Amino acid sequence: MLTGMSYDDVAAMIDWGDRSAHYTTWNDLCGVLAEIGLSNEAPIKTSRWSDIQGVAIVHVQGDHFMLYDAENGLFYDPAEMEGPGVASDRVPTSYLTVYGPNHR
Repeated sequence: MLTGMSYDDVAAMIDWGDRSAHYTTWNDLCGVLAEIGLSNEAPIKTSRWSDIQGVAIVHVQGDHFMLYDAENGLFYDPAEMEGPGVASDRVPTSYLTVYGPNHR
């Protein structure tokens, strides 16, 4: 969605090592984002969705990642197959902004 690349292309950029499951860490994610030119900042700690601006990759409780579009109030959760939602029960713990507010 953010890159125009397929999941397989992005996943191939991560060194999964001996991990049998594709479990992604912040370090894995930061490396991929830097490689494709989206972000190279450190994750920002938060516990409130209202702290997040623009489009961000959010680490939520339960050790899960999701994409949040704060401008449009849309939550893209890979665990939810029906598409983006307008609310989330998940609690954010940290995030990386990949597109700032009003990015076009």
